Amino acid sequence: MSAQGLFLVRMDVAHDHEATFNEVYDTEHVPNLAPVPGVQRASRFQQPSPTEPRYLAAYELDSPSVIESAAFKTAGELGRWPTAIRPHTMNRHLAHLRVGRRRQARLPARRRTLFWVMMDIEPHREALFNDLYDNEHLPLLIKLPGAVNAVRYRTRRRRRADATSAPMRWRTPTLPMSKLWNDTSDIGRWKPEVRPYTLQQALHRQRAPGLKRRSPLIAAAGAA
Repeated sequence: MSAQGLFLVRMDVAHDHEATFNEVYDTEHVPNLAPVPGVQRASRFQQPSPTEPRYLAAYELDSPSVIESAAFKTAGELGRWPTAIRPHTMNRHLAHLRVGRRRQARLPARRRTLFWVMMDIEPHREALFNDLYDNEHLPLLIKLPGAVNAVRYRTRRRRRADATSAPMRWRTPTLPMSKLWNDTSDIGRWKPEVRPYTLQQALHRQRAPGLKRRSPLIAAAGAA
């Protein structure tokens, strides 16, 4: 079954608690949440950004409502996480997303680089935004050498923000900052008819190391 929901948790942690943070996250917190009914997969990522949260956890779900279940909430309070770790975290951002339109691929497994594009769109351009994203923009980008798949999600709120994941194989980690990527992003109607109407765009390029390996990135992301 393809995941129908995605729960993204982004945060920083005090540097003098970072080692314990990663130990507890890897050996207690994620292993407690991963077996909860409705959780298909849990993955952790890291980036060395000086301004954006350095750590991200992605929980692929049967449905967005899984995170509201008693089992998920109980699992999140087990172990050392609520007392020894959570008080030392900061810059926390939570995103509750559901699968958007026709993109049903899964996020990649280990040894991948993820390029997250998160944005909102002005309401009068939303229909065109979704049409061009699905039928023109992503099909062009996914054909680039090294691209693996793309998954689109959207928030459940009325004011929708789309999060698009276009993971690349690690053999081409610089693809999202390359001239080829930027030139391809400018092809078609996306640049003149949609991009000027996007809001709160955030770009994140993150190494996907699996649960116990958090390799830092080499460089920051480029344009989307």
